[in-house]
Amino acid sequence: MLTPDPTGPPPTGSRGPGPPVTLVCLHHAGGHPSLFRPWSRAAPDGVEVAPVVLPTTGGRVRRRRHRTADGLVPVLADRLEREVDDGGYVLFGYSMGGLLAYLLARRFCEGGGPRPAALAVAAFGAPHLSRPDLGSTGDDRELARRLYEIGGIPQWLVRNPEWLEPFLGLVRDDADLCASYRHRPQERPLGVPVHVFGGEEDLLFPPEAVRAWTEVAEEVEVVFHPGGHFLLAEDSGRIRNAVFGIADRCRQYA
Repeated sequence: MLTPDPTGPPPTGSRGPGPPVTLVCLHHAGGHPSLFRPWSRAAPDGVEVAPVVLPTTGGRVRRRRHRTADGLVPVLADRLEREVDDGGYVLFGYSMGGLLAYLLARRFCEGGGPRPAALAVAAFGAPHLSRPDLGSTGDDRELARRLYEIGGIPQWLVRNPEWLEPFLGLVRDDADLCASYRHRPQERPLGVPVHVFGGEEDLLFPPEAVRAWTEVAEEVEVVFHPGGHFLLAEDSGRIRNAVFGIADRCRQYA
């Protein structure tokens, strides 16, 4: 499930105090673990980037094997539990990945298991709020138009949605996962530090939805950057470097 990028630099050991830390990364709806390949190449010593591979079916048009959070999160948790140590990793989730990262952290905090040293989320509103339904209704052309509106695809693809066919099925599956999630109130604040990054012009998750993360845990940092929903492609590495800093501090104080 965790896939250290083989094209990235080889591990060089930790620099300074503390053991190495694994940065477990979960991508956005319709995304792919290769999104984090540049992160693997840029990671500082002592931080190993490990993108999560979500289970899919085979064939030219792939679909998700699990299309609800209740179905997917236990599978990811079981695999993660075998591959990381308690406090030896940081969870980072981008958009849909932010929801999955939160649910994994909550599962381990409330039910036992390897608790992350920190949770970092980008471009996703607080989990207890309602979420926009991106893809469960409308045809492929309508879905392509919605993706264009939030900055996910160029305009010329809106006129040719058939070129997106191998990709749109995954987008629909992931969008359905987010839209169908029903939040169960926490019994207590999440027991890990939470760091949240929002886009000042995000049309899916406006600032008030992002600020509501402060209701999830006692230790929450919320930072806004110029840009829309696709922050990781717009911010010239600022969020990446901030997440590296979070992971490195967790490593040094482990």
